Amino acid sequence: MTVSATQALNKCQDRREQVIQAAAQVFLKNGYQHASMEAISCEAGVAKQTLYNYFGNKEALFAATVTQLCQHKQQQMLIASQRDDIEHTLRVYAERLLDDLRCPKTRALFKMMVSEAIHFPRLGRLFFEVGIQRDIDILREFIERQCQAGRITASHPERAALFFHGALNAYFRPKSMMLGEALDSENLNPYIDYCIEQFMQLHATQSGAANTK
Repeated sequence: MTVSATQALNKCQDRREQVIQAAAQVFLKNGYQHASMEAISCEAGVAKQTLYNYFGNKEALFAATVTQLCQHKQQQMLIASQRDDIEHTLRVYAERLLDDLRCPKTRALFKMMVSEAIHFPRLGRLFFEVGIQRDIDILREFIERQCQAGRITASHPERAALFFHGALNAYFRPKSMMLGEALDSENLNPYIDYCIEQFMQLHATQSGAANTK
């Protein structure tokens, strides 16, 4: 690839990122139904036609925004899952999973996406598949690898992943969403510690426990 072609590609990627960031702001402020492509183009500082050139329509732009939001945390989960330190991986997974409860902006985006799913089921399915289901799949795949290595014993890795994921979300997420409270590490860390401790007691073999640093 030539230098000019590389520069053009980088410019294209930067512009796409600029649009997605602007779209997140507008969707957060107005909701999906009332967000307009014109408002997003104004927020991004680009022509409205540019939005259509990159994404085609508002639904595709919303999908790209949701996907990027989810992939940012999932990339960190994936990096952690390449290690064989079970407690470390579970801790990174838990912290990234609950990050949106610490930040008012991401908490509001999550709440908005859940509410919009009622009116736009296709977008709700997208959010579930690229967000919640992918989070669970990352943990399930990690558990499967650790089972094969003899560090974890779990007769049903997916259920083990669902158990850990569900335990983390069961109380603090509805509390944060319904009461509008941003939770800090002082609230969350002791519970994360407890969830990890219970998982290790249920599933870690002697080899898996010994490999934890």
